[in-house]
Amino acid sequence: MNEFFAIIINNFCITYNMKEDNNSIPSWNENTSHKHTAKQTVETIQNVSKNIKEYSLLMKETMKTLRETGAIPEMALAIREGSYAVRDTVKDLNDTTQELKRNGCITDTASAIENTLKSAEESITTVKEITNDAGKTSPNTAKVAKDSIDRVKTETSQMAGKVMDGLKNRADA
Repeated sequence: MNEFFAIIINNFCITYNMKEDNNSIPSWNENTSHKHTAKQTVETIQNVSKNIKEYSLLMKETMKTLRETGAIPEMALAIREGSYAVRDTVKDLNDTTQELKRNGCITDTASAIENTLKSAEESITTVKEITNDAGKTSPNTAKVAKDSIDRVKTETSQMAGKVMDGLKNRADA
């Protein structure tokens, strides 16, 4: 245990000395063995103690200043007001969602959208069928119309011929 304590103090001394000398901190390495005299170790502990006292006084003065300037109560009030705002916002959101659920607004809207999509799909399908049917019947319609026109021409020619023959026969008689 004493050896472990000595390693920690030695590493701390190295870190402290390097920080003071080079402003750089080496990485922690327990395998590194540095020998310091008892006097050096005691000086390091005294320096650490001095730093602890200085930082403690600085922290005490900072807290006193914060308290005297009213910064701590001001911060507490700001946190309280912020928590009230969050609480109220969450409550409003909850009330709104519960109301929407009770009114069935969300369900009705989703259902209307679903029905609209189904109707649109059916309309598209019907338009496709009409287009296909028109494409299929269009050639037949054109053929039937052409055949009808040809038949009308033929029958008209035949009738016209008969009428002409009848008129000729009357004129000859």
